[in-house]
Amino acid sequence: MKRRVYLATAGATLFAGCSALSGSETDEENGDENGNENGDENGSSDPINEDPGSFDEFEDLSKWTVMEGSMSADEERTHVGSQSARMDADESDTRVMIKREFDSPRDLSDELPALAFASDHDVNPIVQLSDTDGNRLLLQCAVEPDGSFARHDLGFNKTVGDPDLSSIAHTKISFWAGDREMSLWVDDYHFVKRPDTGKVLLEFPDESAAVDAAPALAEHDLPATAFVKTDYVGGSGYPSVDELESLQEDGWTIASEGATGTDLTALDAESQEAEITGAVSWLEDHGFDAEYFSYPLNRYDDTTLELVEKHHDLGFVGGFPGHGHVTNPAMVPRATNPDAEEAETLLEWTADQRTITTLSFRELENLDATLELVADLESNGDLEVITPADLASDYLHE
Repeated sequence: MKRRVYLATAGATLFAGCSALSGSETDEENGDENGNENGDENGSSDPINEDPGSFDEFEDLSKWTVMEGSMSADEERTHVGSQSARMDADESDTRVMIKREFDSPRDLSDELPALAFASDHDVNPIVQLSDTDGNRLLLQCAVEPDGSFARHDLGFNKTVGDPDLSSIAHTKISFWAGDREMSLWVDDYHFVKRPDTGKVLLEFPDESAAVDAAPALAEHDLPATAFVKTDYVGGSGYPSVDELESLQEDGWTIASEGATGTDLTALDAESQEAEITGAVSWLEDHGFDAEYFSYPLNRYDDTTLELVEKHHDLGFVGGFPGHGHVTNPAMVPRATNPDAEEAETLLEWTADQRTITTLSFRELENLDATLELVADLESNGDLEVITPADLASDYLHE
């Protein structure tokens, strides 16, 4: 219980710089006149244990109520089925929100939601789960503009009160538009499993930072991943092949950040493929792992995603960690350079709610405190530090 109280207070500040957390999205207003409604006109009933799998393909939009903005069916842009839900903000809407009441409370003790999204603007949609007493869990993802539909794994944003995930009364989907006229397409609402214990991955997309961090990781006997720009290995300011081999012998995963780590979205399709496949060939030729990829600058477009899906088992990108089993292996969300407080909040959430969290460090200022907490939580059996290979083999949504 102590950990949940901590999450309710500290979680409100996590990722406070993101656009979807500005304005009314951060306050206590949830778009209802009555935050305690449970959606059951005949009184409460025993919660239904929700199984993992598809929950709503948005074929019947009458199940959803528009709280703010507008919603319509779109048969031209879909991820599954014959239509998606299009959520629109015009010049008078600062936020758009839709809500679905459950006919009976849902027991989501072992699941979390994941959805497919597309948007014409960059946006961080919020998915809320509200229990029968009005307490709420807010989850979030990052959606790039003008891309194809993609599944997104929703990570921790904050809690309001102490939500009981074994008795969820309704769910909401919302986004903050501000002064933008914009659209968000939603499809394929899924529930995915959570692991038996929380899982944490530690990553260093700067190979030089990885070498500097290695002694601290070794002190706590923790595995980690170093993503390398293969064209620069052995160059001035970059680790040598021998240093990377030494990391690998110590339990590190050596993986790809492309041949040069350039912004792939600035390249045409042929150049993107050369950047990705060149690094794959180098890693395989030198006995390293080519199955895992770190998006340079956390940027991608449809071409990048297709190439990562083709040449890698997992792709890691900036986003909101603290999610369930992964539905989109090409877009595993990670927290980039979390400060000590942000990392602590995420780790406590991961341990308390049995989620999956990837922490990525280019800067090492807060690393020691974070590693000490990770080691303490792992020694207490509250979480486990895993590798990308573990994630790919055991924690993908089927």
